[in-house]
Amino acid sequence: MAASSDDRGNERAGGGDGEAEERTDGWMATYADMVTLLLTFFVLMFALSNVDNEKAQLFLFAMSRGGITAEQFMEIRERYELDELSGGEFDDLFPSPGTQGDLDSDYGDSVAAQALRDLHAQISEYIVDTGIQAEIKIEFDGDFLVLTLSNDVWFDSGSANISEIMKDRASMIGLLLAANFHVADPFEIVVAGHTDSVPINTPEFPSNWHLSSARAQNFLEMLMDDSGLEPFYFMMRACGEYRPVATNATPEGRQANRRVEVMISRARNLPAFDDEHLQEVTDTDTDTGTQEQSQQEDD
Repeated sequence: MAASSDDRGNERAGGGDGEAEERTDGWMATYADMVTLLLTFFVLMFALSNVDNEKAQLFLFAMSRGGITAEQFMEIRERYELDELSGGEFDDLFPSPGTQGDLDSDYGDSVAAQALRDLHAQISEYIVDTGIQAEIKIEFDGDFLVLTLSNDVWFDSGSANISEIMKDRASMIGLLLAANFHVADPFEIVVAGHTDSVPINTPEFPSNWHLSSARAQNFLEMLMDDSGLEPFYFMMRACGEYRPVATNATPEGRQANRRVEVMISRARNLPAFDDEHLQEVTDTDTDTGTQEQSQQEDD
């Protein structure tokens, strides 16, 4: 018996006992993804066709300070005709590491980078003229200036007091530091104390940590006083015997490990120095001291 028109309609609609018809519109999702990607691609191409020259200069100048060679930088500069890309105003945003000497000399230099080179030259000259190469060793890689002071010369054995003859040396270093210091583009001065691995246990210095800390602090305070610079620019580290530069198995190695290091670099990561904030802190300390003194007098 022939099927009725209603039965045939039910079969086409997937009703009854027959299986549902398989959907064939799944390609739409893939097609939509492809169209979206094409749209994104053309938007990107449009954006690249309207490059802001100033932003391109900032970007490439930042890259030049981040590790590409001078040759690569020159190639990029010529390819995109960025003739005005020479540093200057961008130095404040992207300080140049001194290790890229050729690049810095060609495309501008910061005040602090030049001051660091001048400081290195002046201290080196002072060391040679006074014949104290054994007392102060100097290293300079363009980014960091490191002075290494032998504890055996600068300090009495087991003591944190700077010997009298070395005070004049410290004073001269402080004066040279101040002469080359620029508040607008300052240095950061880190003084680190080191010892050998021979234990110490005295009432004054229970461990090598305490001895290295006291020596670093004494030299930092003398350097700060002689230079006249604010404490804001100084930092102190106590390393004990845990950062040796030679073996502790020999007397010569232990002597090399007993040292104070003064690391001077551009102050890239320091917060902006605020004289008003410093004055507020000073005023607060003064008010606190006055209140404590008044309370003691009342008691």
